[in-house]
Amino acid sequence: MKINSLLFISLFTFFLSCKKETFYTSWIEHDVPTDLTLNAVHLSDDSTVHIVGGNVWNDDIYLKSTDAGATWVLDSLNGKEIYDMQFNPNNNGFAVAWGGDFYSKESPADNWSYHNLGFPFETFRGVSFWEKENGIIITGAAYQNGKIIQVNESFEATLVDSFEQELSAVFHSEKEIIHIVGYGIVLRSNDGGNTWEKKDIFGDFFRAIHFPSSNVGYAVGQSGSIIKTIDAGKHWKFIRNGDAISTSNKSFRSVFFIDEEHGYVVGHDGLFWRTKNGGANWETMPDLPEVDLHDIFIRDRKGFIVGKKGKIFSFQL
Repeated sequence: MKINSLLFISLFTFFLSCKKETFYTSWIEHDVPTDLTLNAVHLSDDSTVHIVGGNVWNDDIYLKSTDAGATWVLDSLNGKEIYDMQFNPNNNGFAVAWGGDFYSKESPADNWSYHNLGFPFETFRGVSFWEKENGIIITGAAYQNGKIIQVNESFEATLVDSFEQELSAVFHSEKEIIHIVGYGIVLRSNDGGNTWEKKDIFGDFFRAIHFPSSNVGYAVGQSGSIIKTIDAGKHWKFIRNGDAISTSNKSFRSVFFIDEEHGYVVGHDGLFWRTKNGGANWETMPDLPEVDLHDIFIRDRKGFIVGKKGKIFSFQL
């Protein structure tokens, strides 16, 4: 009995130590006239919000607000689901979609322009431009068929590398240093995307990546892993291993850090976590509806989250 009691106390203490604290923040659910999946959100300034998504077979959507989400303008680009969107440091806009569709805009106020890059059978998953002449698009579908495509300022595309695995997210941490994650794969380029090195870390379907500084970066996985680098992506380590027996089953979809220590992740069933110490500990936000959340973006202490069923949430830090 004494041994069993000690075992019970030890297990109770262990699970208590694993329990995450909760944090509470005021958030707003925005009412928009769509139930399509929303995949990406970006704030090009304090009040201008851009959101893209759709349905893979026959619908796309572009939502824009110029008053921090109070009102929205709904548009359609070309009828194919848009998976990713980005505004670079010069506020040039770029978006990619199913079927090899690629769009750009000179400024947040301009209309989107369509460009035929010559990849009509590819699923464009992610896009990242540092400047207009230094763009990377990645592809993948059904966990395979990953390709890396360079795009120049004339919107001419070149295939530079292929992989068996699906690639899901790409991020410039500097002009010449670019990072890609995907299905059991992490890649790094230090020459603007001409050549790529596979990093020695795997074990999850890494879905998103973000660098709050040149050296420190984070990526999150579909099986609940969080990895971190402190040397500009040369080496990565798990700060949460989704495959570990002691790790609770969670599914992450997007990550955003406002600085090297303070960051947020979102995922399936309304998952919304926060860290204040570089991922060493995490707090959960318990009150969001149980809908899959696909992306998060924060600018000047104003955050937006988007997900399935046309869901848009905003919050204030």
